[in-house]
Amino acid sequence: MDFKSMDTKALHSLLIDSIHELEKQKFVDHHFRECHSLKEDNGLSFFLDLILIFLSDVESAVNEMEKAMNQEVVDFNQIYSYYIKLKGSSACIGACRITSTCSNLRYAIDNKSKEGCVQTISLMKDEYNGLNDQLSNIIKIEQELVSRATGQEQRDVIIRGVDGCRNI
Repeated sequence: MDFKSMDTKALHSLLIDSIHELEKQKFVDHHFRECHSLKEDNGLSFFLDLILIFLSDVESAVNEMEKAMNQEVVDFNQIYSYYIKLKGSSACIGACRITSTCSNLRYAIDNKSKEGCVQTISLMKDEYNGLNDQLSNIIKIEQELVSRATGQEQRDVIIRGVDGCRNI
């Protein structure tokens, strides 16, 4: 979709509709919408930056957990630290499917189940990829809105969001 040809009001409506659609599909909960509303107090790019940092952090944590699972002896304390990071960040941003998957990961960690962790990390990867795909349009819309509000072409700092947060 060509967002540049849309007027700003229509683009903003499309963003809100897209957020509601993600809520209906249970990719996110009301916290995601609340994060969007925080940009008024925290700067125009706050919501966009929050999404991009979250996606990058999840990607990094999942990759690190996969590496840890490939070790002969699994350090469940290390996996637990990634669990804490993912559970907190996903709950705060409203990524409820990832938050739910974290609960399964906690169970596997508590039981020191390497197989359970591997399965849950694989499921988390799938949930991340699905969310990342769903957020790609929101990222593009938000980039366009930020660039219009700041009078700049899309900033190099945030361009990485669409291309840099890839499926894992």
